[in-house]
Amino acid sequence: MVKVILTNEILKYITAIEKNRFKISSVKLPYTVANRLRKNSKKKSSYASTKIEGNPLSKQQVDEAIESDERKHFLKPEQEVRNYFLALNF
Repeated sequence: MVKVILTNEILKYITAIEKNRFKISSVKLPYTVANRLRKNSKKKSSYASTKIEGNPLSKQQVDEAIESDERKHFLKPEQEVRNYFLALNF
């Protein structure tokens, strides 16, 4: 079990994060911007999650695999990343 001590400094950061989170919750982003942010977030998740499991691809290679034509034949690492990305979209 991890023991955590909540200091005043940590509490100050948590409070600031919560205040800012509340402020931006009312901001309406244009549809295209929201979609781009969502896609970039899924790309990062695909990279990080498959990297943890031993996928050797770099961030750039992951990006290229995701953006490539889906009819292209991929090597196993690229296909793993594409499958993860597609699962996030599902």
